Amino acid sequence: MVGEAAAPEFLKTCFGRDAFRRRLPAGEASRLFNWDLLNRALAEHRLGPPRFKLEKGGVEVGRAVFRERRPRPNQTLHDLDVAGLYEQLRDGATLILDAVNEFNPPLQQLCAGLAAEFCAFSQANLYACWGESQGFDVHWDDHDVFVVQVDGAKRWDLYGLTRPAPLRREREAAAKPTNAPEEIVLEACDMLYLPRGYWHAAVGLGEPSLHLTIGLSRKTGADLLHWLADQAVAEADVRADLSLEADDAALGDQVAGVLRGLLASGDPAELGRRYRRHLEATARHRPTLSLPHIGRPLDAIRPDDRLALTAGAASLEPGAEPSSVCFSHRGVRFTLAAETAPALSALMTGAALTYADLVQRCGEVPERRVQAFVQEMLRRGVFAIEPAR
Repeated sequence: MVGEAAAPEFLKTCFGRDAFRRRLPAGEASRLFNWDLLNRALAEHRLGPPRFKLEKGGVEVGRAVFRERRPRPNQTLHDLDVAGLYEQLRDGATLILDAVNEFNPPLQQLCAGLAAEFCAFSQANLYACWGESQGFDVHWDDHDVFVVQVDGAKRWDLYGLTRPAPLRREREAAAKPTNAPEEIVLEACDMLYLPRGYWHAAVGLGEPSLHLTIGLSRKTGADLLHWLADQAVAEADVRADLSLEADDAALGDQVAGVLRGLLASGDPAELGRRYRRHLEATARHRPTLSLPHIGRPLDAIRPDDRLALTAGAASLEPGAEPSSVCFSHRGVRFTLAAETAPALSALMTGAALTYADLVQRCGEVPERRVQAFVQEMLRRGVFAIEPAR
């Protein structure tokens, strides 16, 4: 998103701190999404509020264009009133469609890559407008945002931060900006990064405009403390009732015991590693299936079947024994023969290997053991068989 050459400087000076703008390579924005993909998504999927909605001036409008019908109890379907939709859009409404990464593999891969790299949640939302109004009033988002202008142009009013790393659940809210905004115009293939808490507003320019916001919701110190509290209930001092009726000194001693329980492991680096593994193991991913292959020993794997790693953080480290390696996928650790390392390393680059190539990369490991290894990885959902080309 920010370019390989600019990435180190971006991470050092802008990421989480300041706005950043870049021109994407020609065709990159429309590869992520375009008008044709939007038309197809609206035609082929029964979409409605809250995922698909219309807003004008920060207020939701046009609910009537999503005609609800209930063919049976507990089932609601939306039929789109196209003429009504066009009327709302001509009148200045902004079309908003959430999670459009689910409609296009390149965009889904980008979001999945960001999520895996930062142990975060990433989703792409789409905004289309034709008028000169703005969909939302001046606001800040509780996550980092990469804006990609796909087609047309849009003006962005940038006000900056009024509070570092604000949270929605804070008692003290981020103050509204009083300064005049910096006005910039994004054109097709422009990218704009805004960190969490950066005040902004987007305004149409009277022409068709299509842009994406690729959100990145990263974990905070507050999230770490919530996780630590859940882990600490194994300690008796943490589970005990607080003696709030006691004097300050006695209560202070008990609070000290609770805090010791909260940091029972003692090593901050080890706590960080455990939290990262927890996030990797519980991260949400779009499923990759290989039906009819479900990991049964009887499921034949052909030499030209192409195997790939499913989405999720993966790592490969030396094992406890010289003849072993430790492979981790989505927080689950596997101890495997060291001879599997070349094949696993290749798969971790995102490449797919044929079964015959994987067997060859495993060296002197007997093929029956390689086959059992592959079947186990398929059964666990670590490997997937790609469709035949």
